[in-house]
Amino acid sequence: MNTKLKYITPAKSFTEALPLGNGSLGAMVYGGVPEEHITLNHDTFWSGTGRRPEKEIDAKILGHARELLFEEKFWEAEQFIKEHMLGFYNESYMPLGELNYRFEEIGEIEQYSRNLDLENAIFSSEFCSKNTLYQTEVFISYPAKALILRMKVSGSEKLNLSVNLNSKVRHDMRAEVSQDLYIFGNAPSNVQPNYLTCDHPITYDEQNPGMAFGCYLHIENTGGEVTALKEELKVKNADEVLFYLTAEDGYRGYKKRIERDPEVCIAQCRKSLEILKNRDYESLKQEHIIDYKSVYKDVRLELEKEESDMPLDQRLAEFRNGKQDLGLLCLFFHYNRYLMVASSRKGSQPANLQGIWNESIRPVWSSNWTVNINTEMNYWMNGSCNLLDSYLPFVEFVSELSDAGKETARKQYHCSGWTANHNVDIWRQTGPVAGEPKYAYWPMGGIWLCAQSYEYFKYSKDIEYLKTKIFPAMKGAVEFCLDWLQLREDGKYYTAPSTSPENTFADKEGRACGVSYMTTSDLAIIKEMFLNYAEAVKVLEVKDDLTNKIEEYQKRLPEYQISKTGKIQEWIQDFDEIDTGHRHFSPVFGFHPGHSIKKTDTELVEACKKFIEEKVKNYSQQIGWSCAWLINLWARLGDGTKANYYYEELLRESVYDNLFDLHPPLGETDGEREVFQIDGNFGSASAVAEMLLESEEGKITILPAVPESWKTGSIKGLLAVGNIRVDLSWKDGKPERISLFSENSQNVEIVYKGKRIGGFVELKKEEQQILDLCSMVIQ
Repeated sequence: MNTKLKYITPAKSFTEALPLGNGSLGAMVYGGVPEEHITLNHDTFWSGTGRRPEKEIDAKILGHARELLFEEKFWEAEQFIKEHMLGFYNESYMPLGELNYRFEEIGEIEQYSRNLDLENAIFSSEFCSKNTLYQTEVFISYPAKALILRMKVSGSEKLNLSVNLNSKVRHDMRAEVSQDLYIFGNAPSNVQPNYLTCDHPITYDEQNPGMAFGCYLHIENTGGEVTALKEELKVKNADEVLFYLTAEDGYRGYKKRIERDPEVCIAQCRKSLEILKNRDYESLKQEHIIDYKSVYKDVRLELEKEESDMPLDQRLAEFRNGKQDLGLLCLFFHYNRYLMVASSRKGSQPANLQGIWNESIRPVWSSNWTVNINTEMNYWMNGSCNLLDSYLPFVEFVSELSDAGKETARKQYHCSGWTANHNVDIWRQTGPVAGEPKYAYWPMGGIWLCAQSYEYFKYSKDIEYLKTKIFPAMKGAVEFCLDWLQLREDGKYYTAPSTSPENTFADKEGRACGVSYMTTSDLAIIKEMFLNYAEAVKVLEVKDDLTNKIEEYQKRLPEYQISKTGKIQEWIQDFDEIDTGHRHFSPVFGFHPGHSIKKTDTELVEACKKFIEEKVKNYSQQIGWSCAWLINLWARLGDGTKANYYYEELLRESVYDNLFDLHPPLGETDGEREVFQIDGNFGSASAVAEMLLESEEGKITILPAVPESWKTGSIKGLLAVGNIRVDLSWKDGKPERISLFSENSQNVEIVYKGKRIGGFVELKKEEQQILDLCSMVIQ
């Protein structure tokens, strides 16, 4: 079934450790012997002291930048923007703490194993020593809001442990009575990004401290005793021990004052623990499993029957050496869905660049939300992969940004509505960060976020969320678009300044420039916004004065343009690229993840394909998230062979032994290093769903890009637009059976290889419909 990660050695590093999480509290479990190391995170624990004042940009400054651009003085405009129109860096996502314990009085270790059970979200490990079996289970419960660990022994030996808590953040530690230990402190007031060289990158301001935090551990023992020393707990001669760990921080919302008193956090931890002390381990475990499965759901990909007993690191090594392993492809899909549930639950923050798992006090790229692709890619899979509950933090995030971004729109862009740029932190910073305009100056962030937020409605059909959260944010984004677009003498509307995320072109003097006007990605994102808004207005049956303006502006937007080489053009002019293998596929946004370029637009689709082919031909390095986008693109193009090739390539080149996706250093700034970045995990899961199922309102296309090597298989529990659950099996590359279950009554057509199978299928509310496709499929 390929739903377990198995190893026969402890983890030696973060990228070998195994992740647990309930959306808010995260842990990386190493399974170490004799010393165990579990690192801890809390989703709202960030550096900083609150939302900083919005920078104001005079309208004359913006006007001058536009004049330079329309005069095609691109390099001069970029230098001007860098000097006058950028802001300050984000704050950083912090590591919370570490739970450490040491096995004492044990001998030689034998028969070691550690596992992560994806179906139940439980880590387990065991080993033998001195004729005694040591067994450990760890999970993080969403209902209990706590990490629960049970350790027991079977044999002649007893449990003897030294236990402590620690943190990379400045903190104090205390033991309370004989069985409790806690740490507390305050986050840094400011942390500069890892790529910025400065004298004091981490600042603790006693006059203006960062948010408080607390982490509290309680131990229950069966047999033996637990005693408290100054900075650790000692377990002596126990048969079984239970660890209950809770954590709190002082974040209260982006518009609210942070809590700076650690005692308040510790009091909340104690309160949570008092409830847990009256619960036995098995009841907590069963409650956790039931809750987890209600969100993870029974979604399963099967491409081969046999389960491999080979340890995953060895299995990966053989795969990297060319051995085929269809089961590993399934395991990776299941694991990536697991990571989403573990890092994004109702009430939590959305998954950031590293989900919720970070051990560095200066994480790469601040472990923030990068919204020029990465944050949106995190949630591409949530609709089709049936993870709607885990989608909600993203929708709430966009709703909050739509409020925070009003000030940015007004003070920096002189527009109504709202906007967000390329980097966002816990304080909902929406203005451009410092650095380079090619990435920092990008007011399309809020508009792209709205497009992804609207995808939640398309799959869920949740009218209440559309009405109260999604549509108001969309309306503000449309208002910004209409004000931001500039009417020129040719009668067309253009954005200016405009960048194509992080890419550069050569101006007439051969200088690298990142700023022009109306890049293709700007055009595509705005087109998507207008299409979605018009659809939402009809769904909600609202009278809206923006609709007529949108229709007028749509008529005056430039057309997509095709370059002299036949590919879709990235900029308003057919510039020469500096980096022809650049990692971003932004110009083909309209084809994927957007929908403004339809498959029937054959000339544009061919231009998109040409763009993709040229980009890949000139790839300078493999980057996980970029490869994941590429897999999605080939799947949407209907080329299962190439989609699968890059899916396997990502597994061979861009994952660590714990299947975390990796991002190599780009060589563009100081302090870069290879790092885990979770968007490649999530993006690849989206691509698997895209290979097997495409959907739009009233239409489901099956096996649009099934790879030839996936000759026979099944997928269970995918979701189609309209909240239709789909189970599908195929044999010898042809569909065999489909099961449909809809939350609402509706009609849908099933399409295979461009032709409809039978007539419209009538789906009745909450009734399963099963179709035998063998006799129905057109041969």
